[in-house]
Amino acid sequence: MPSATFSCPKCQVALVIEPGITEVASTCPDCASFIEAYFFPAFFRPTQVGLTPAALIDHTEASCFYHPQKQALQVCDGCGRLICALCSVDLGTEHLCPACISTGKKKGKITNLEDNRMRYDSIALSLAVFGMLFYILAIFLAPAAIYMAIRHWNSPGSLLGVSKTRFVIAILIAIGTLLFWIAMVGVLISHPGK
Repeated sequence: MPSATFSCPKCQVALVIEPGITEVASTCPDCASFIEAYFFPAFFRPTQVGLTPAALIDHTEASCFYHPQKQALQVCDGCGRLICALCSVDLGTEHLCPACISTGKKKGKITNLEDNRMRYDSIALSLAVFGMLFYILAIFLAPAAIYMAIRHWNSPGSLLGVSKTRFVIAILIAIGTLLFWIAMVGVLISHPGK
């Protein structure tokens, strides 16, 4: 097994631990604070992606904090809890447990976790349809729909992978509505008395 590192709780300097060492009681070489730590074999295992949680075989093995019947494979980088393959969430270079993901999202500490996006395609389509239905407001809503579709054409779409079809439909409806308005104004100008 390769050696592993853990951070001093006070100064965050990386300390190297050789495999087979189960406990450390010493001072930090940088800040001289006392460190007492216990290590299970899961701490020295390399990161494994896409595994199913293994059942706990031996009483000397560490178990998952959330699934006591499952073998621990990782240490959560957020709280230090031992977690199984089912609980380990790889977020960048960190391995976090579900509680740290939830807490980090609520407190705003995790900024690269995206669970929603603005649906600009739906906004553009709604503006175009409302402009078509409420023809008095179409003079404002149709250009707004065209602007929204063109401005956000390359913005990230839905997390569900919707195509650019709604943008195209919004642009076509808005152009059709504007052409209708232009035709109506042309008719009113050319035949003012009728």
